[in-house]
Amino acid sequence: MAVQIFEPNATITDALPTLANKEEYVRAILGNLMDCKRKHGNANVRIGIAGTTKVPSHKVSYLDPAGAEVIFGAYAGKSPAKDDVAVRDDAWSSATMSFPEVQSLLGELRNFKIAAKSTKH
Repeated sequence: MAVQIFEPNATITDALPTLANKEEYVRAILGNLMDCKRKHGNANVRIGIAGTTKVPSHKVSYLDPAGAEVIFGAYAGKSPAKDDVAVRDDAWSSATMSFPEVQSLLGELRNFKIAAKSTKH
């Protein structure tokens, strides 16, 4: 039986303290988001808030031209999750993170620093 392990509005950031390999987790999610973004022009992610594993699954979706959220896929790491995981709405966070937000988070984990823009004329 699955147990709720995160708050209903949890994001990837909330899951990080529980993970042994934070960078790899976020990198795998970013790869799945990239696949969705290439095919549909945008991508968002929700994490699994219930489960029995130490690493939460994630669900990637996109907004169609009418603005409706469409599921692209559910994943355990980089691999597609089982079909029953993908359809249980109560297992997913109500909060999403966008592709740029996850990209920025991975940069932070890698201590990537954006060079300050020069103000010289």
